Amino acid sequence: MAYLSSFFYSIIVGGVFIFLFIYLYDFFYGEKHEKQVKKISKEFRKENIKKVELLEHHPKKFSMYKVITDKETKKIKVKPGYRIIKMVPSKNNQ
Repeated sequence: MAYLSSFFYSIIVGGVFIFLFIYLYDFFYGEKHEKQVKKISKEFRKENIKKVELLEHHPKKFSMYKVITDKETKKIKVKPGYRIIKMVPSKNNQ
């Protein structure tokens, strides 16, 4: 009986640690494309989004997207932790 209760305890505690590890990994290294697109649509909720295109993807660094709305086209960068950074077009000094 002691072996059985020890086995169940190990399964429960192990399951909690696995769930916690998956959650923390997702938080610090946000890599899921669906969650990134969901966060982008939440950021642009006041505008009508036509299309979201993935331009670049560097694992554990950033993902760059092109968001096409009714009014304009914007480039944004999504960093780990689903932080959104809006890219500003550079000025050409000629």
